[in-house]
Amino acid sequence: MPLAAFNGDARRSLEHQTRVISADNMTFLQSLPESSKVCGEVTLAHGSPRDPIWEYILNTLSARLNFDYFDTPFCFVGHAHLQCMFQLDEEKNRISMEQTKVGEIVTMTPRAIFNPGSVGQPRDGDARAAFAIADTDRKLVTLYRVAYPIEAAQKKILEAGLPPMLAYRLGMGR
Repeated sequence: MPLAAFNGDARRSLEHQTRVISADNMTFLQSLPESSKVCGEVTLAHGSPRDPIWEYILNTLSARLNFDYFDTPFCFVGHAHLQCMFQLDEEKNRISMEQTKVGEIVTMTPRAIFNPGSVGQPRDGDARAAFAIADTDRKLVTLYRVAYPIEAAQKKILEAGLPPMLAYRLGMGR
């Protein structure tokens, strides 16, 4: 997609990445699908199943709009930098949003949208890297947070001449 589609900070970061990334890594990134992918009982999407590239699922309204865009019992998304889970209660026609807790093991109950979190730019004030491990056979998701050298990453961002806001966002919540 054209770099002009991105805001100034993101565009400068992408321009930098195109200069320093290896050809093999660029080829790999270009091979990734721009749509959702189904793996067994799970749909995977970068942003959302409705708009995999651009949409952020940040609240129950955006989650509700997305349940119609996947047929599997579960969906995993990213993009929103928020470790959480949205659960659809089809009987009551309600969507709940649960802020998941570090170390928590969540039973995967249909229908749910999980966001395992991110590294950098946390939306919940916890600057540690967030991720999850899903065991689809046992229907369990375990949520994790790990510390990483934020200051070193911030220094490298600034030394590369990237926008200071990108470095600042890594440590939000600190």
